[in-house]
Amino acid sequence: MHRLDEAHGIERVEKIADAGVLLVTPRFGSVIRDQWPDVKRVRWIHALGAGVETFPFDLLRGSGIVLTNSRGVYAGALAEFVVGAMLWFAKDFRRLVTNQAAHRWEPFAVERIEGATAGIIGYGGIGRAVAKRAEALGMRVIATRATSIDDIVANADYVVLAVPLTHETRGLMNAERIARLKGVLINVSRGAVVDEEALVDALRTHRIRGAALDVFAVEPLPPDHPLWSLDNALISPHTADHTSDSHDRAMDLFLRNVERFRRGEALENVVDLEREY
Repeated sequence: MHRLDEAHGIERVEKIADAGVLLVTPRFGSVIRDQWPDVKRVRWIHALGAGVETFPFDLLRGSGIVLTNSRGVYAGALAEFVVGAMLWFAKDFRRLVTNQAAHRWEPFAVERIEGATAGIIGYGGIGRAVAKRAEALGMRVIATRATSIDDIVANADYVVLAVPLTHETRGLMNAERIARLKGVLINVSRGAVVDEEALVDALRTHRIRGAALDVFAVEPLPPDHPLWSLDNALISPHTADHTSDSHDRAMDLFLRNVERFRRGEALENVVDLEREY
């Protein structure tokens, strides 16, 4: 069993030929393609993150290798971020922070999220966790697995993107759909799901209310990127799911699967190699 990550990659990659199981840390799946000729004995690869878009599915299909991931582990933390983002805009926390810094006493009206509509695109573990919390706050929830999203885009006060990145969801939130948005876009999916240029234009011209983004087309977000300077954008450095216990929870899932693997049982969180999630 061997681990592939940015800290140990070079040292460990040399030993892939001896491995039967590979543990791959987030965003390091592309090394599998680079080392494919040496992946001869591997029977199972586990992604410590939930996203698997960097893995070489064209090679994995038909290889007999089982790929699993950590979906579900991060759902609660991401759902809490989504609720926080909704409150950020409803209560205009940016205005509070700005006024506090200026020592300015400026009363203003705020909104309730109770009664507002949360539209969730991608109703997997993260989407369901968002729905549970939104409903507890008295919100109306409408959801889809990304097969029919135009009504959600047009009618939701808060549109939450929680889809995996696949060839089908890349560019899902395109310029036409962004033009139909009326509320706040919250992305805890992947940056490539959104047409970032169109989103920047819609935010800059205030055609949409705002956006809360934990993921971006290029990460880290370049210092000169226009999103940084927009007062209706809330920027998170892809850390919405990084809690004090997130790594331990992910490792617990992996270790449970290790025991299943040793006993010859079906593994948890098997990735569909055809659908790529």
